[in-house]
Amino acid sequence: MELPSPSAETAPAVVTALGVASPIGIGPEDFWASLLSGADAAGPVRAFDASAFGVDIGCELDPDTALAGSAQTGRAARLAATAGAQALGHAGLSASQRAATALCVGTTMGEACWLESWGAELLDAPEDRLPADELLRSGPDQIGSDVAELLGLHGGRTVVGGACAAGNYAISRAMDLVRLGRAERVLAGGTDSFSRVAYTGFASLGALARNACRPFSADREGLVLGEGAAMLLIESVDAARARGAAPLARLAGAGLSCDAHHIVSPHPEGDGVVRALRGALAEASAGSGDVDWVCAHGTGTRANDAREVRAAGSVFGSDRPPMSSIKALTGHCLGASSAFEAVACVLALQRQVIPPTWNFGATDPDCDWDVVPSAPRQASLTTVVNNASAFGGANAAVVLRRAD
Repeated sequence: MELPSPSAETAPAVVTALGVASPIGIGPEDFWASLLSGADAAGPVRAFDASAFGVDIGCELDPDTALAGSAQTGRAARLAATAGAQALGHAGLSASQRAATALCVGTTMGEACWLESWGAELLDAPEDRLPADELLRSGPDQIGSDVAELLGLHGGRTVVGGACAAGNYAISRAMDLVRLGRAERVLAGGTDSFSRVAYTGFASLGALARNACRPFSADREGLVLGEGAAMLLIESVDAARARGAAPLARLAGAGLSCDAHHIVSPHPEGDGVVRALRGALAEASAGSGDVDWVCAHGTGTRANDAREVRAAGSVFGSDRPPMSSIKALTGHCLGASSAFEAVACVLALQRQVIPPTWNFGATDPDCDWDVVPSAPRQASLTTVVNNASAFGGANAAVVLRRAD
């Protein structure tokens, strides 16, 4: 028997704090300032020699950025812990409240840094010479263990997949935990470090841009790979009220779907995206005309952008809310991407400003939509949608509303 979805009206979940470790800024305020100013993080790849790929561009954190943890902790966990520490610090939780906080982290690559550091001598070595500890620390679950330990969280932890939609999957999971009464508060978001394996995969698909990510633009040629982490503190409204915390935004609904169409290509009609968006709107008791902005997946690839616009047309019809992508600046940060975008949604609701699609050139007839090109836009924002999609047809949409 399928259980009914929890009611967003009777068991609301709210966002009370944010943390960001991104290529365009450390902390929500620096991140937001870059989104509005157009500060692009793209530059030559530093993590490894990319000259053999024919493309040498990425969005990496400044190498001087101080991260939580030590060199014995994987980079994805250190990124997540850095963002998580910001959120927890801003929330001002007591020691007991922090200890009882649950953790939900989304990731695409897991802790890729250890295996990617192995040279040819290790790859060809016999079993007894392999660094077994690094092998054991490479799994995605290790991120949850490390982040929980670094931040002192003992309320239960979950690491979720969902590939490039993993951040939204984690936020959706956290929202359900809170609304079902299984946790008073959850630190949730996504993380991924810059990965040679991911870079190799996207390069082999011809999906990497040569110099810039240009979502929805006629001259777009692909994505720019990035890294980072974003974490949101999600609480029940009663728990937030009890400790005097002012909500930043309300999580109103989520929709999850899977195309199962192709391992890398989106469904031609955006079928799964349509179902995820409609599911999120239904759970939020929102109509297509209630949405004031869509924070798009918007990777800058030929296929993804056109399919996302087509799916939006099926869902919103003539209502057509503005839709923009922040990946022109952050790059595609895999599991962190939709978590970054969730932070952008919360800040947009607070500031009543839509961050634009930067690097936009000429209009593409296949992307005929108001994509808020090249400049921030003042707007009256009450309800926004964060949309994310991933390889394998995984789709996750989250509806957020103004806290008041």
